[in-house]
Amino acid sequence: MPTHHSPRGPRLRRLADRLGVQYRTPFEPQYDPAHRTWTLRWYDGPPPATVLAALRSAGPDANGVLVRRDLTTRSLALAALRETRAGAMHRWVGSWGQRYHLAQLLADQEHPDRPAGPREAAMLERLLQAATGGWSVPDESRAFELIARDGIAWLLPSDRLAGPDDADGLALGPLEYLTSRYAAGVHRAAWETALTPMPLRSAVLAAQADPEPTADAARAALALLPALRAQLNGELDRAQAQLAGVLQPQT
Repeated sequence: MPTHHSPRGPRLRRLADRLGVQYRTPFEPQYDPAHRTWTLRWYDGPPPATVLAALRSAGPDANGVLVRRDLTTRSLALAALRETRAGAMHRWVGSWGQRYHLAQLLADQEHPDRPAGPREAAMLERLLQAATGGWSVPDESRAFELIARDGIAWLLPSDRLAGPDDADGLALGPLEYLTSRYAAGVHRAAWETALTPMPLRSAVLAAQADPEPTADAARAALALLPALRAQLNGELDRAQAQLAGVLQPQT
């Protein structure tokens, strides 16, 4: 609604512009003539408590101004991805229940639409693209459905072992690659829902037992051998110390 329906409009517009520069988020003052109230609205960006604190220090022009932050599909999809990986996504409550859960989770979070790194950003873009389907914009219910049904591992390329020139964060590390290729049972479920890799020893043994491993599977297993050797040596050292202690003369 146009801001000139009240004499406060231009002043609040200038205040919104200042806040926009401060928080790098567009703000829009909206007037409700039925209730004679002003509401400052924005998407994602800073949490409402932060903006309310800024308004309290802005002087009399901001007195009585309400605030409302709306969450974009991008923010909600990113939160769903993170909650699924943490094992906390409420799959059984339907899309509206999921939306409410995620909105509550993001209530105090600043800029909830910003991924933590290149991999999360690439996974989010893949999810949003898959959730767009035949629509012009991503559908948040579709994004929730995809994650609830398929987990999140499908957002990474299962056949791409990371190399020295990979910079997008999507390619899999050696243990991730072997997990994607060989994990079964609970290890498969843990990988698909939380990107939890299978045990190191199991991954190397699976590649070794494969009658026709790919070149990347062999490279991944070989890259893991030093870590496996250190792990086994540590276990042997602990076993030796424990058993030798049994033979120590009692004092």
